[in-house]
Amino acid sequence: MKKMKARTKWLVPIIALLLILSGCQTVGGFDVNKALLGDIDVKSSESSTTMTLSAVPAAGISAEDQEVVDLINSLSLTLGHVKMQDNATLSATGVVGYKELKIPFSLYMDQKNMVFTAEGAKQPFYIPLESNEMLLGLEVADPAKTMEFSKLVSQFVIKNLPNPGAINVSSVSEAVYGQQTSLTKLHTEITGEEFPVLLKSFLRAVSKDTEGFTALIGGFYDYMYPLLKDRAEDLSSIGLGDIPLEDKEGVVTVVHDAAKLAVDALLLVYDKQLENLYESTPELKTVLGKDTKLSVDIFVDSGFHVRKQNMELNVALPAGSDMPLQSINMKLASETWNVNGSVTADPISTTGAIDVTNPEMTPGETLRSFESGSALHKMLKDEMKITSKSLMIAPDDDYYYPIVEDGTTYVPLRYVAEDMDAKVEWDAPNRAIKVTDDVYGDQLVFKIGSAQAVIAGKTVKLPKAVFVDEYGDAYVPLRVLAQGLHATVEVDDDGYIWIDRP
Repeated sequence: MKKMKARTKWLVPIIALLLILSGCQTVGGFDVNKALLGDIDVKSSESSTTMTLSAVPAAGISAEDQEVVDLINSLSLTLGHVKMQDNATLSATGVVGYKELKIPFSLYMDQKNMVFTAEGAKQPFYIPLESNEMLLGLEVADPAKTMEFSKLVSQFVIKNLPNPGAINVSSVSEAVYGQQTSLTKLHTEITGEEFPVLLKSFLRAVSKDTEGFTALIGGFYDYMYPLLKDRAEDLSSIGLGDIPLEDKEGVVTVVHDAAKLAVDALLLVYDKQLENLYESTPELKTVLGKDTKLSVDIFVDSGFHVRKQNMELNVALPAGSDMPLQSINMKLASETWNVNGSVTADPISTTGAIDVTNPEMTPGETLRSFESGSALHKMLKDEMKITSKSLMIAPDDDYYYPIVEDGTTYVPLRYVAEDMDAKVEWDAPNRAIKVTDDVYGDQLVFKIGSAQAVIAGKTVKLPKAVFVDEYGDAYVPLRVLAQGLHATVEVDDDGYIWIDRP
């Protein structure tokens, strides 16, 4: 079975956003369809993108909420140079902004892996794409069908979308990658108030577009049938009622009729359901109000390729004690050059790289992958606190099964230590258990039958010798174990034990 090789283009989310802004109608003699579909056939390009967020705080918010606002306002992403070699291969360099930190990074993606590294990382990190595709069931019969179906969806959506109230076209000269270029500027605006109206118009157009709707479903059938055929042992067991899956015409007809019926049923109750939604969720009137606004400028060359994009989305938020923001704003700007030219992505080797999908990777291992003085190390440890850990043990806990003797709580060493991300090893010759702390690397040694333990090189006397219960679990004093793993222990008034590592 072939793997899916045609990947989503780097800026497809931006194009997808434009699809909700403009329909098929010509504006000032300019073919909007061609402008929005022009990039689908682009095989290679170079580009840059910047994105920033800003939030306006609500009046009288707490200091804690203000910290959240400040965090949002500090976030930014700059992709200084994206090289799309083909639909499956690209590289990018950029900077992530987080609070006062600026973190440069590099990324490379091909058919097998997505590899990335950042300033302060001791080695690259990677995500194996092929294995994830197989896990998620994303294999398809023919890579060409992926692109074909993507184009079909885009054409169908664009064909049936109405134009918003504010849309205009003008001829301009703009700098793209330092070169002055003659472009056509398409400006569109949509407010939150318009969105429900545009959505209803779109559904009406879809309902009437029998030919396009049928073609779309037929394209989906062609896209998915090879996958189902390769995976199913007996296709005769799969179908729609009396219609077998091999009968494309029958399947497409049934699915189309059912989908059209669903769209028509929705249209019949659309206004009433929208009214009910506003009544049950009055806050939605603010989000879908006049102060929510999306404004987009796209700049298209003579080949109908998008060369620049400027987008601003402002979302008004409802007032309330649980909402510390009045509004949140996102701005995005990009430019593209060397369209369909010779582009070579910059590879990053996976030699010595860390697989971030490995479920056995501990927080300590992650932290040690970065230089201790680097911005990323600081962010992960101090800001994101990836190494912090909390456990709760109930008085009658049937998992940890604590044992209390003479005022001392004993717990099964392995369960607690491993849940604190520590490594536990059995030293058979010495009948000892070695525990290695995940974050600081300290070693704890408990010997069966001994009332002494070695904690980070120091001998510690225990109130009772390490013992093994009837199930073979070695028990040690909780406080000694927790403190050796740099954690604190507290007991509340109800007898619940809380173990916390900051």
